[in-house]
Amino acid sequence: MGGYAFDCNQSFDLEQETFWTKTQRITLTPKGALLLASCGHLPEITSQEIADKSKVDELGKLVACLQAGWFTVQIISRLACGLPITLLEVTVVGHVVCALVLYALWWHKPRRIEEPTILRGPWTGPLAAFMVMLSHVDAAPGSMLPGFQVEQQTLEITTLKFRIEPDDGTVQGETLSNGEQELDKIDSSLQVRTKTGLSLLYEEEIVIKDTIVDWRGQAEARLRLACLAIQQHSAVRTLLRRPICETDRKYASALAAYPEMPKRCRKKRDREAMLQNMSPWLECDAQNLVTHTASDWPHDGLVRTTGGLVMGTVLWVASIAFSAVHIAAWNAGFPSEAEAWLWRFSSMFIGFSGLLWAFLHIIAELSASLWWTWYDIMIGEASQVLTMLVTALCSMCGVIYILARTFLVIEAFVELRSLPTMAYAIPQWSVSIPHVG
Repeated sequence: MGGYAFDCNQSFDLEQETFWTKTQRITLTPKGALLLASCGHLPEITSQEIADKSKVDELGKLVACLQAGWFTVQIISRLACGLPITLLEVTVVGHVVCALVLYALWWHKPRRIEEPTILRGPWTGPLAAFMVMLSHVDAAPGSMLPGFQVEQQTLEITTLKFRIEPDDGTVQGETLSNGEQELDKIDSSLQVRTKTGLSLLYEEEIVIKDTIVDWRGQAEARLRLACLAIQQHSAVRTLLRRPICETDRKYASALAAYPEMPKRCRKKRDREAMLQNMSPWLECDAQNLVTHTASDWPHDGLVRTTGGLVMGTVLWVASIAFSAVHIAAWNAGFPSEAEAWLWRFSSMFIGFSGLLWAFLHIIAELSASLWWTWYDIMIGEASQVLTMLVTALCSMCGVIYILARTFLVIEAFVELRSLPTMAYAIPQWSVSIPHVG
């Protein structure tokens, strides 16, 4: 796990009002750590401390790499001597290539750091409350859309907006309500601050967009502390934005979900041009600043997202390379003709799927209409016929891909029942070199 975390028993002042009890610890995402650094509260940790926590076994890595390298040399020498290669060896070669690349990229990556660095100080309460309200850790559950994506959860911060007061240049947190009246334009150069002593004591729950938001108890404490964080830290105030026009909300949501959106899909105006300069209200954009547990998978809490084209290219190039290794065994000594053609079809389909998706990624990068069509399918706004068609095709290709990969692994072991005699021969030069295995 590791990382930075707020601990309810260690981070916060005992005299401070309780605002969170669902979990003992709240772990910061990379975006949360960046905000903490911008506020000047990120603890200094040396590389020696990280290395001391890491449980990396470099000797074990070296031995594994030497063993994989020795296996690769053996395969090359067998080919040079004209000896047959078994399907199991072909399968292992594909995994060896992937393993060597991963070892090279992750050689200095810390591993198995269980305990995070606990954040302490009088500043932790307001910032932790603000991050919780801005993140998904306390959001109302979303619903599944007709497409593939789960509808965005309702965050506590979306039920707030901050009003700029023309008389003293302050910003006051209030709850959203229907029928809000537009106010006159105010001076945008006023410093954004929050009023202290907000009175938001409600006797009953408030229903906002079919979601019950309870402002009493801990939720009310989070509100007060979040407003205090906005007042104390200028870095937090940079997250306040004027509300986006309703006509541009879809474009803004797509841009927030896919920052790597192709230039052809972007409108000629930037995001700031979409903001209503006439509105006296400021809102907070939803950001994944904290989470329950740290994750190694890509998520929206990363400081820099990996571009869809880059991610897709890497994944499908790896798939094509894996396919090429198995296609190389086209004329291997299969036990039967049926197994030979199943092996060839499975190998070619894996490569075909990689080429197909790489082609679609490139086309989507060049065609704005195709990119937006795919986005409409993802958010459930495309026609039902198109959504069902794409779902059926993707499901069918996915099932065939899984079956193809499974067959390659199974066939590698099944072939062992009838190996040619020369498969047991080894190059003579390797006998004179001391080795294990």
